[in-house]
Amino acid sequence: MPSSLASPFRGRAWVCRDEGLPSDSPLDLISDKSNRWNGEGEPTLYLSGDPALALVECARHPDDLKDRSCVLQVDVKIPMAVDLRDREVRSPMSLPDDLTWVLDRDRTQAVAASLRRSRMCDALVVPSAGALDQDDRYNLVIFAGDRDLVSRMVAALRPVGELQLSVAAP
Repeated sequence: MPSSLASPFRGRAWVCRDEGLPSDSPLDLISDKSNRWNGEGEPTLYLSGDPALALVECARHPDDLKDRSCVLQVDVKIPMAVDLRDREVRSPMSLPDDLTWVLDRDRTQAVAASLRRSRMCDALVVPSAGALDQDDRYNLVIFAGDRDLVSRMVAALRPVGELQLSVAAP
């Protein structure tokens, strides 16, 4: 894969997190549980491109949250990221124009694992499964194997607001 697929990513991102986490360190947000863009045991940090999308993503994973959660705004400085929303990036990777491919967890994990192994990037900018019809909305998938690098890439966690979650019993 050509390294020209990656470029620096700077900006703000948001995450919904359990209020009971011990600190506001981005390291507390790293998960190695299997998810859409990582397999079991692959440390990954998921952030959203806007606060409302962070809430959408939060609602997609209600088992990960307690009764009280908050949305945090973070500053990100990613040395090299691959933006999988971009058709010009997807094409050399043989990924389809139709973004519904991101709903196939096996495929997204395989794409992410390949890019992780290539070491061409530190993160992915991906379409959100919760907002596929809005290509300006995205999630950041940060490869978090190097905790020192994550600390340099993600900083200044600031609370945006508190949520009262009530999940109806099945």
